[in-house]
Amino acid sequence: MSSHSVITAHLQLALYALLISTAFPIAAALGQDYPPVLTTWFRFLIAALGFALLLRLQNRLHWPGWRSVGRYALISFPITGFFLLMFVSGETASALHLGGLYTGVPIASLILGHLIWKTPLSKQRLLALFLGALAALWVMTEGHLSRLAGDWPLGNSIFLLACLLMAVYPMVLRSLYRSEPMMVITGWSMISGCFWLTLAILVMQPQLSLPTYSQWQLIIWLAIGTTMFTFFLFKSASIVVGGGSAHAYGLLTPVLVIGINAYLEKPLPSLWVIPGIAMIFICLLWILYLDRQHPL
Repeated sequence: MSSHSVITAHLQLALYALLISTAFPIAAALGQDYPPVLTTWFRFLIAALGFALLLRLQNRLHWPGWRSVGRYALISFPITGFFLLMFVSGETASALHLGGLYTGVPIASLILGHLIWKTPLSKQRLLALFLGALAALWVMTEGHLSRLAGDWPLGNSIFLLACLLMAVYPMVLRSLYRSEPMMVITGWSMISGCFWLTLAILVMQPQLSLPTYSQWQLIIWLAIGTTMFTFFLFKSASIVVGGGSAHAYGLLTPVLVIGINAYLEKPLPSLWVIPGIAMIFICLLWILYLDRQHPL
């Protein structure tokens, strides 16, 4: 494998992390102005239509049978729940808090994978992820970790549940995967996610209304930029560098959220976040080094 392809893959993953990070400021903005369940429903609907079009162009769009549809619905449940709860948490949690807490997903996934699937547990990798998550908490609190006890909005707790669902997602996918192309699984996951979200609308009974023009722009970006485009970026890059290194780029989320907030001319945190940012980059490089020695 050429060094050029490896460098390209890492640049793709950096872009992937940036695109994913844009979802957190949007969640914090839309969560206060538009019903979260409707935001998520429209996002999934647009993404489902996009993947259906791509599958149709590849002659892969066909009815898979009720059993497979049920399997795809189970696969989509945790990821649909994650996105719904992310927007619910955005009603009270800040974008930086969401980005910081998201770094706990790889740790939870690694531990659950070891407990359920008996996958080997690298102590060095676990330590690197733990220190990276701790650094993210440092950035969240601007170096005052004691703030977590007194400044913990309900949205943070809701998002922790969302992160647990995201951590479970790889195990659900592994259990129900039947060697289909990933685009087929992703497309049908988006379609079945619309079913779950329709049930959520019936249960939550939000005030039904169409998004405003600016809200439509954000929802379309979520569907295309942070869902469809990131799918192709992650898929192609993870083939080159491995899934472990690919997921490690999630550690950059709080750093990228700060950059996005700066671009949006929002107040920046104090300089006390710098040690946490430095530790995040150190942990990321540590994980990339470990994965080069022992690829996942």
